[in-house]
Amino acid sequence: MMALVNGMLLAAGCGARMEPLSSVVPKPALEVLGRPLLASALENLLRAGCTDIVVNLHRHPKQVAAAAREVSRGKVRFSWEPELLGGAGGVAAARPLLGDGAVLVGNADTWGDLDLIPMVVKLDDAVAVLGLMPHTDPGRWSSVVLDGEGRVSEFLSPGADSRKERFLFTGFQVLGHEVVAALPEPPCEMGTVWNSLRRDGRLRGAVVTGTWREAGTPSSYRELVVDSLGGAAWVDASAEVEKGARVERSAVGAGCRVATGAIITGCVLTAGAVVDSESRLTDCVLAGPVRVTRETISDTLVVPHHRVRLR
Repeated sequence: MMALVNGMLLAAGCGARMEPLSSVVPKPALEVLGRPLLASALENLLRAGCTDIVVNLHRHPKQVAAAAREVSRGKVRFSWEPELLGGAGGVAAARPLLGDGAVLVGNADTWGDLDLIPMVVKLDDAVAVLGLMPHTDPGRWSSVVLDGEGRVSEFLSPGADSRKERFLFTGFQVLGHEVVAALPEPPCEMGTVWNSLRRDGRLRGAVVTGTWREAGTPSSYRELVVDSLGGAAWVDASAEVEKGARVERSAVGAGCRVATGAIITGCVLTAGAVVDSESRLTDCVLAGPVRVTRETISDTLVVPHHRVRLR
């Protein structure tokens, strides 16, 4: 097995699907039971043997950089993108920081614990290997199809009709040294590079094991946090839940407060949100300096100046 020394965490997106939540807290820095969302992907890279990791930055760069430093204890460097360069363009722009060798790339908006070693086993300098899992919902996400030798034969759009075995891309891939060196100058999307490699028979897939969740929208973010609670409640050390408040299957994050008489169920509060007395909240996300007073609401994202239905 070849040793990996380089890692890249793609954290420079705009978070368009997470709006308007990502205008308040950048997606990679969203709080998941006291840890930033990017923590999971970054730790997967570290466990796979990456000792030198670059994180690209674009929107809210200070918040994202602080979150990455918190998780890695300073073992990261940053590639600033004043304009978005695309996934492949981000890796290409970071080459001076990454140095020589293969690069294990992860997306910052996934959560889980994956064994990425099967990807490394299939790697050589001239190929890229996608980390895949058996697909559970091909109607929701695109699918990857492999041939009999483990090469990617095609990509299927969500809902496409096919009897072939389908796999889900986990957001992790490893790019061989020659692939990294030959990346087009940015901007460039990863799909363009994949299709070129696929036509040459140099795009492979490896099935990895472990747990995986996607958190690309406010609704999926709420579901991730609430499911992680296992039916319990969680309160950050800096938060306050007053005596007489009821917190059920909910997370009360940093700087938040739930007042006496309030009831929250299946909710996520973060970044200083406040729920006053006599409020009843069900399956909501509150983020930022917002306050809910004497209201009954459900399935709603509440951020400064915006309220949006989650479903």
